[in-house]
Amino acid sequence: MDILRVAQGRPGQRRNGDHMRFSPALVAILLIGMTIAAIAPFDVAFDAATFGSPVGRIGLIAALALIGAFCADRVGLRLEAQGAGRPVLIGIAAAVAVAVYVVAIDGSLFRATLPASYVQFFEATGLRDRLAYFMLRAFNENVIYRLFVFSTLFYLIARVKGVPAKELSQAPVWSAIVATQILNIGMNVAALSPDPLTFATALYDAVRYVAPGVLWGWLYWRFGFLTAEIASVGCHIFLQPALGVLL
Repeated sequence: MDILRVAQGRPGQRRNGDHMRFSPALVAILLIGMTIAAIAPFDVAFDAATFGSPVGRIGLIAALALIGAFCADRVGLRLEAQGAGRPVLIGIAAAVAVAVYVVAIDGSLFRATLPASYVQFFEATGLRDRLAYFMLRAFNENVIYRLFVFSTLFYLIARVKGVPAKELSQAPVWSAIVATQILNIGMNVAALSPDPLTFATALYDAVRYVAPGVLWGWLYWRFGFLTAEIASVGCHIFLQPALGVLL
């Protein structure tokens, strides 16, 4: 019932931190997330949990978003872009910065060691299809791993320590952000790679995939979930055309 009250709200019964009630941001996240889930699962664990069922995916992504919103509400995380300065512009700036960062990694620093299948994907897949695939995937990746996993970890850490979330030190929050992205990449990149795990591949995965996800988590923590969505989804608008040329 608490989750439903977070989603629906009751006028005149707001507690400190209940800013997500009647939130247009939550409604938008649910509608977009469920639409994307109906199209494709994108995530390995999400696909396995729903047994290939579009209806199952729609229901599960809605449940994850609502649970994540509930936990976020309890620890002071926000769905709306918020914070000092201009959080939407911060999201756009982060999108551009990470696109440049990844271009440097894939187009220069690790270009000679990129898997052939990775390069062939960019050669065989047109820009429109890549944009659709990566932008849709990025949106629901944030719902699963930032809104649900990170918010839930943050909430559980605060409960276990028995202190209000605002009194937590930064170390456990950073640990939750990093652990969330390692979980994501471990299942969706490392576990699916045909190449054996070596120091070189672990280093590449860390700088190429983990580091950007940590930034998305930090943006959510400091500037709201939609700022993180703007950054991670918008990144591909700049990244995909560049990689299509360089690779």
